Amino acid sequence: MNHLQISTDPTLLGVELPESLTTSPSVSTFLPEEDASTCLLLPGTPSPPLDFTHPLTPSMGNADNCETGAGDDPAAETSSSGSSGIGMVGGCTTGASNLFNNHSDYQHLRKKSGTEENGMHPTGGVMSITLTKDMPGFVHWNWPLIRKCTFFVFLSGIIAMVGIVVAMIATLPKSCNPAVTWYKGSVFYEVFPASFQDTNDDGLGDIRGLIGRAEYFKGLGVGAVRLNSIFPSKHYPDHFQEVTSLTAVDEVLGKVEDLQKFAAVLHERNISLVLDLPIYPFVNHLNPPTIDVDHLPNRTNDDVPTSEFLRLARSVKGGEENVITSVLRFWLAKGGVDGFYIKGLEHFHDDPLLLENIKEWKYTLGGDRVLMVSKQFIDKLAEPIVGEVLNHVDLVDVLLDMTNGTEVTANVIRSAVDGSLLKHTEHAWIHWSVGSVHERRLSSGLSPNATLAATLTQLMLPGTVNIFYGDEIALEEAHDPTGEHTDTQHLHHLTAMAWSGSQNQFTGRGTLPWLPKSASASFHHLDIVLEMIALRKRSPSIYLNAVIKEEQMLPNTDVKSSQNDILVLQRWYPRRNSFACITNFGVKNASLDLTAMFYSGEIVAGTATIRERVYFEKFNVDSLETVIVRLHK
Repeated sequence: MNHLQISTDPTLLGVELPESLTTSPSVSTFLPEEDASTCLLLPGTPSPPLDFTHPLTPSMGNADNCETGAGDDPAAETSSSGSSGIGMVGGCTTGASNLFNNHSDYQHLRKKSGTEENGMHPTGGVMSITLTKDMPGFVHWNWPLIRKCTFFVFLSGIIAMVGIVVAMIATLPKSCNPAVTWYKGSVFYEVFPASFQDTNDDGLGDIRGLIGRAEYFKGLGVGAVRLNSIFPSKHYPDHFQEVTSLTAVDEVLGKVEDLQKFAAVLHERNISLVLDLPIYPFVNHLNPPTIDVDHLPNRTNDDVPTSEFLRLARSVKGGEENVITSVLRFWLAKGGVDGFYIKGLEHFHDDPLLLENIKEWKYTLGGDRVLMVSKQFIDKLAEPIVGEVLNHVDLVDVLLDMTNGTEVTANVIRSAVDGSLLKHTEHAWIHWSVGSVHERRLSSGLSPNATLAATLTQLMLPGTVNIFYGDEIALEEAHDPTGEHTDTQHLHHLTAMAWSGSQNQFTGRGTLPWLPKSASASFHHLDIVLEMIALRKRSPSIYLNAVIKEEQMLPNTDVKSSQNDILVLQRWYPRRNSFACITNFGVKNASLDLTAMFYSGEIVAGTATIRERVYFEKFNVDSLETVIVRLHK
C-alpha cells in the first residue's frame, strides 16, 4: 500500500509497474507553495513524477528529447510540472505541435507492429488501440476529405436555394391586374395600306411597307393591327369598296405571301392581325350553314387544331358552299390572321339564316380569334335574337362622332355602357372608333388639338379602342388648293402617312398619282398618346369594361356631365385608382367648379403639366383639351 491507500502489489495489478508509481517522490523536491498548489484539496499529496504520461493522452513526441531539453533547467521543469498537470512535459514544442496534425484525432488507432507489444507505444509507452480486420470499415475512411466535401456540398446547397429565391422574386409580376383575352381592353391600330408606306416608289403604299414599319407598331404599344382594305377591286384604291374577291390581295399591295410574312413579323412582336371583310355587295345573300355545329367538337378554347377542324368541317354537310365560311377557311389555312371584322351585315339583319351563319363563323374561327360586327348591325336586329348574336361575336364596333357635340357623344357612351352590350359576361366587348375609312378627320376645319382631345377621351372608354392611322399625330386631310385631284376628293381623308425626319417619308416619288402629297401633322402629340396608351394598359379601371360581381356586370363608367361643350367621365375599379377625364370641346377656355364630383387629384395625362396636384374648386381646361386626373381617395 502507498500513502493513497492504493495497493502496489504487482501480482494484484497483473502488470509490472514502474518504480515511479510504487514509490512516492520526496516532498522536499517541491517548494512549499508549489506543494500546496499541486492538489488544493489534498495538501499532503505529492505531485506525480515528471515523466508520467496519462494513458489517454496522445503521444507528444520523443520523450528523451524532451527530457534532454528540459534537463538543462531544473527550475523550468519543476515549474512546468507543477502548473500544467498530469502528462505534460515542459519545454517540448515538438509534442505540442503534433496536437494540430491533420491526423491527431486518430493517433490512438494504430496498426500493430513488432515494437508495439501488449498495446504499448514504442516511444512513450502510450496505450493505443490496434487496428485489426474486425474493425468497422469507416475507421479507414479519409475523414478530413469527407468533412471538406460535406462542407462544400452544404454551402452549394445554400447558394442554390438563395439563387432560386432571388429568381422567383425577380420573376414575380410587377402588378396583379385582372387578366383578359388579348383583344379585350387592348388598343387596335387601323391602317389603310395604300396610304401608309410605299416601298417601290409608285406612289401607293404596300404590304412590304407595313413590314418595314413593324417597329412603329410595337412602339405604339398596340395589341393588333387592323387592315381595312386589301382585297382586289376594279380600280384600287379609288374604288376599294367594290371588291372582286375576298381570297386574294390587290396586286398594288402585293401578294398573299406578303401578308403571311407581315402576320409573322407582327406575331414576333406580340401583335395580332385583324382583317376587314366587306361582304356587301360582293355577297348578296346568305347560304345555309355547311357544318353542323352541334355535332362537332367544342372549339371554345381552341382545343381542336385548325387543320383537323377544317377536315371535319368539310365532311359534315354537303350542299351549296357558304361563301363567307369558305373565305374564313381560306385565311385560316394560310395562317397568321387573328380575327375578322365582317362589314355589311346590316344588309342581312332580317335574313332567316343570319343567326346560324354567325354561329358557324364563330365556330370556324375558334375561341381565340376575333369575330367583330358593327353597332349599326346590332341595332337593326330583332329583339329576340340580339342576345344570341352577342353571345357569338367578340367585339361590337361603336363609332363616336364627336363633331356632333358633347350631348350626342355622351348619349352614345351611355347607350353602349348601360344598354344591351354589357348586360352579360358572355356578351361581346365594345370596340370604340373615332375615325375610319368612311369618316372625315377631326382636324379638318378644326385645330389639330381636336384630334388629340378626342383620342385621349377615346382611350379612357371601357373596352377595346381603335386608333385610325395618323390620329396619334393629328394627321390632317390632304390639301388640294389647285384642284388637281378633285376626282379623288372622297379619299382626301386617307392622306399619305406623315413621318418625322427627312429620310423616312411615305414615298420617294415627287408626286402622288391619286392624292395631293402635302398634309401636315403634329408630331409632338405622339408622346402624349403613348403615355395615355401605357396608362391604359396598366390600369384595370380604364381597360376593363365592367366590374363583374357574382356573375353580374356592373358598369365602371359614369358620364358625370356633358353640358356647355364639357364632357366629364369617371372610371373606377375595386381596390384600384379612380380616374377622371375632363374634355373641353368648346372654342373657349373654361374654369370649372367640380367640387360636387371630385375633391383633388393628380394630372397623369394630357397637355397640362404631368404630376401636378390639382383641386377641382377652380379647375382650368383650355379649348379642345383633355386632361386625365388620377383621383385622390
